[in-house]
Amino acid sequence: MVALRFGRLDVQITPGEGGGAQVTLTGRLDDTSLLGELAGQIPAGAVVIDCGGITFVNSYGIREWVRLLRALEDRGPITLAAVADALMTQMNLLPEIARRVRIASFHAQYVCPACGAEAVPLVDAVANAADLAELRMPPVACPECGAEMELGDFPERYLNIFSPP
Repeated sequence: MVALRFGRLDVQITPGEGGGAQVTLTGRLDDTSLLGELAGQIPAGAVVIDCGGITFVNSYGIREWVRLLRALEDRGPITLAAVADALMTQMNLLPEIARRVRIASFHAQYVCPACGAEAVPLVDAVANAADLAELRMPPVACPECGAEMELGDFPERYLNIFSPP
């Protein structure tokens, strides 16, 4: 395993099975996250990037994110797992990202209309692909009262990346 720090972003790289790598990101994607430099540290082959630990993304961070994805795309398939809510909403603003990656799962903000509870569950993008392409989120039961929760934002902020152009 290789542990790196890019500004306020911690990166762990673990060799993947049959080549490639598992990359785990934790922290902030901002002007201190020079991710273009990270690509050289990741072996060629299939890459799975766990984005669940990303806590903040700004415009500089998304620029660096796109640079990383561009640098990796010719080296093998890129799969994003557990994409954090903050990153998911930013990626939906850039249609080119949909051509570069496969999203396996992501977090989305839900709210319960019955009791007001909020949750950020992990959504399986593969199992729910048909609904996501139609801008429909899967149902989620409220962890407090059991009622069906609703997406706490506009579906487009999370799901445009799954809709065909």
